[in-house]
Amino acid sequence: MRIGIIGGGIGGLTLAQALRAKNIDVIVFDRDPGPWRTPGYRLHLSGEALSALRQGLPERFEQAIRASGTGPEAFRTFSIMDHRGKTQFLIPSPAGEDLAMIGRVPLRTILAAEMEDIIRWGVRYERYEERESGVRLYFNNAASEKVDILVGADGVRSLVGRQLLGRPSAKSAGIIGIAGKTLLTDAIRISLNKDLYQGPGFVIGPKGVGAFYTIHDLSGGSVLDGGTTNSLIRTEEPYMVWSVAAPLSIYSADPAKLTSGQLMEETLRLIRDWSPVYRQIVQQATPNSAAAFPFWFPAALAPWMSRRVTLIGDAIHPMPPTAGLGASTAIIDAVTLAQLLATTTDAADALKAYQTEMLKYAPRAVDEARPPLIWQQRFANPLLRVTAMQVFFPAANAFVKWKTQFKSRT
Repeated sequence: MRIGIIGGGIGGLTLAQALRAKNIDVIVFDRDPGPWRTPGYRLHLSGEALSALRQGLPERFEQAIRASGTGPEAFRTFSIMDHRGKTQFLIPSPAGEDLAMIGRVPLRTILAAEMEDIIRWGVRYERYEERESGVRLYFNNAASEKVDILVGADGVRSLVGRQLLGRPSAKSAGIIGIAGKTLLTDAIRISLNKDLYQGPGFVIGPKGVGAFYTIHDLSGGSVLDGGTTNSLIRTEEPYMVWSVAAPLSIYSADPAKLTSGQLMEETLRLIRDWSPVYRQIVQQATPNSAAAFPFWFPAALAPWMSRRVTLIGDAIHPMPPTAGLGASTAIIDAVTLAQLLATTTDAADALKAYQTEMLKYAPRAVDEARPPLIWQQRFANPLLRVTAMQVFFPAANAFVKWKTQFKSRT
């Protein structure tokens, strides 16, 4: 059995590694020249995703991912802040929660490791033909290939998904974000709200503009417990990820059509009345690091019919980054599918079983991403935003502090 994967992102590479670990013939096609060519910055991996990696991939991969990023120590709290830079509500993270946060480039590089004979970079996929004997794949810059099973892992604009479903698999959430990276200089460190050193922060600004700030500062090194060096580890120098999100109508131009420099100018325009600290972070961003990121939801997360073609990750269940579950859900998809292909006698039955399982957990992940966008839209109302920031959040914060102190005394 030969599995073809279109898309060498997080889900596609995890699937390839999981199949390779089970000695299943697999080949990956991706249009990028290599794993380093990828948009986005830091990803949140849930405990469920880390457990899936442990089950599906050799141990050294999970070890490298943990050593290349941060763990629960970097997500002790989640702050809700106002646009003046003050924390209004500090939410403690659940005790004992397992998680990892890692840069997208290091994660993709780790997952692509040791697969030089499996991944074909720089290949542009066009379409497939499903036949009784298998699936024929066609490319605009390479010869066609035959596989037994095709997996679309090619993101929100999935060509595999469009052909399989007969329509786009994603629809716009009506929000678009601009994100960038700023190195943690001494000047930036001194100016930051101290709560950001405990975990990410979300800023609720006027006119429906929201922002997200998080510090990525590795506390570990490249040596694991016991002094064992793992060559897969990929570390990064400390930086801050920032992003501003708003309805498209708020922007002066379509962010998708702007250069990195223009995106930074647009961001500064959106936050011109905010705390100088927020503006300083954007002004000192790494050159050419700003990029636009439209938010997406699934067009229709429902069963489809095919004995040889399936979809994973954003190709079937795209979701906004507001819950931090997109990469995690793609990893769970990949390991679930690999395990079923390895243990189910009939491949078509494996695809059907995967679809059934995915349609149980993926909608829940998508639904977790919805509330923050709904509230961001509601906070465009000045009265509601002021009431929340001056009354509701401070009262909730006081209650959480009292509850924490009460528990510590009992």
